Amino acid sequence: MNSRTPTSLLLGATLMVLTASAATGLAAQGPPNARADEQAVRATNDRLQAAVLASDTAAFTQLLAPEYLFITATGAVFNRDDVLRVYAARQLAYTLYRADSVRVRQFGDAAVVTALLVKEGRVVAGPRAGTDLSGRYRSTRVYIRRGGRWQVVSTHESVLGS
Repeated sequence: MNSRTPTSLLLGATLMVLTASAATGLAAQGPPNARADEQAVRATNDRLQAAVLASDTAAFTQLLAPEYLFITATGAVFNRDDVLRVYAARQLAYTLYRADSVRVRQFGDAAVVTALLVKEGRVVAGPRAGTDLSGRYRSTRVYIRRGGRWQVVSTHESVLGS
């Protein structure tokens, strides 16, 4: 004879379902630190996007690592000081600088962010004044974590055809 009552069987089955559901939910979220890290990288990337729109050199100083390199869609290479100089002189003016299809892949204290950038803007001062920068670009940014904060060390952009 089975000493289990229908009530105890129902309670046991319910407990098993709840435990399995909780475990599945936790597995889908990944490790708690990985989720928090991804959110921190996304927030840093959003701050960088805002800095571009506002020509915010104070934000660039915090967000760009000292060894930062930016490789443009034309193959030009700018270091951190170059970028700070361009934005301090307000050589670029964007009315739109949006990142779509953002994907973050983390590797310990490094992260790679890929996105489709949609830009509307132009060079308004300097030797390339009048150059239209509007278009769609594929962007890859590499971030590293130092002292508990994320900084970008490299950006590469490729222009997409019409």
